[in-house]
Amino acid sequence: MGLTKQDIARAIHEADRQISILEAVSLLDTIFASIKDCLADGEKVMISKFGTFQVRNRAPRQGVNPATGGGLIIERHRAVTFRPSPLMRGLLNETAAAEDADLDPGWDR
Repeated sequence: MGLTKQDIARAIHEADRQISILEAVSLLDTIFASIKDCLADGEKVMISKFGTFQVRNRAPRQGVNPATGGGLIIERHRAVTFRPSPLMRGLLNETAAAEDADLDPGWDR
């Protein structure tokens, strides 16, 4: 499983006990509504040291139905993309490098 809104609300409550979990959920709902509104209006949402959410227009394209193997046309649509900040990318790459080091059998030594 992944991180849920309830998990984030609990973390906010743990960081500041004056904020109840219900207040934290309400705060998150407000934040997410603001993000959704901006994206629906075609605006970028930039969160410092985290990343940028942006709506992109996807052109129609040929696809394959995995159940039948037959072709189908995927209609044009809008999709939300996320681009991590350089700081986030660095953190992710550090984690990946540490995981790779744990898997290293030492063959190159």
